[in-house]
Amino acid sequence: MGTIMQRLSLLFLIGACAVLAWALLSGGSILVPGLASLPAGQPSPETPVGTPVTSPASDATREPLPLTVVATTEILMTPSPTVAILPAPHNPYTISTTALEERVHDLINEQRTAQGLSALDIDHELAAIARAHSEDMAAHQYFAHVNPRGQDPTARGDAAGYSCKKTYGTYYTYGIAENLFLNNLYSSATYYSNRETEYTWNSPEEIAQITVNGWMNSSGHRENILTPTYDREGIGVVIGPDDRVYITENFC
Repeated sequence: MGTIMQRLSLLFLIGACAVLAWALLSGGSILVPGLASLPAGQPSPETPVGTPVTSPASDATREPLPLTVVATTEILMTPSPTVAILPAPHNPYTISTTALEERVHDLINEQRTAQGLSALDIDHELAAIARAHSEDMAAHQYFAHVNPRGQDPTARGDAAGYSCKKTYGTYYTYGIAENLFLNNLYSSATYYSNRETEYTWNSPEEIAQITVNGWMNSSGHRENILTPTYDREGIGVVIGPDDRVYITENFC
């Protein structure tokens, strides 16, 4: 019996190794409990991090609400080019990143007031921190709450001399909450072999609406937007050389 079980175990191990080798050689993916497999080349939504913990103000802090992120709807391209997004000429819209930041801010406050919450003030220092992160993501082609230097939103605020601490009697909160969105100047591109590529351009209003609707349809982002204790925010919008629109929203 022992010999039979040993042989079965050995066969199972050999089979598992064969499956793993096949997946690695074919470019496939293996699902492991606790991990998510996403298509290569697609923006990957980050898992919310941080769990609110209530503690006395004298000995501990409470983490801000989860830091979450959402990506846009997949860009439609026919046929698929060799890169995800190509710089596109002839955009009929003039995009002011400052005006786009203000419009996103207004739409956020519409969502809050519709729920009976107070409107958020614009915090220009917080906006500068958000804008710097959007610039960094666009320049270094990444999309994440933690930058390549290992700084999360709170650490980036600390580095800029900005502190977000609020005391609520028996406890206090410390830290900056954040929403991210990766948008695009156009929603689709059709490539032809015998004539110029046709683009379906997004207007500034469409970019703002897509962003806020995307956040509101995601539980973590919605929770950040509708947190009653937040009273100010900063929004930073940057357009990358690949026509992607990086949007960072920081809360305090």
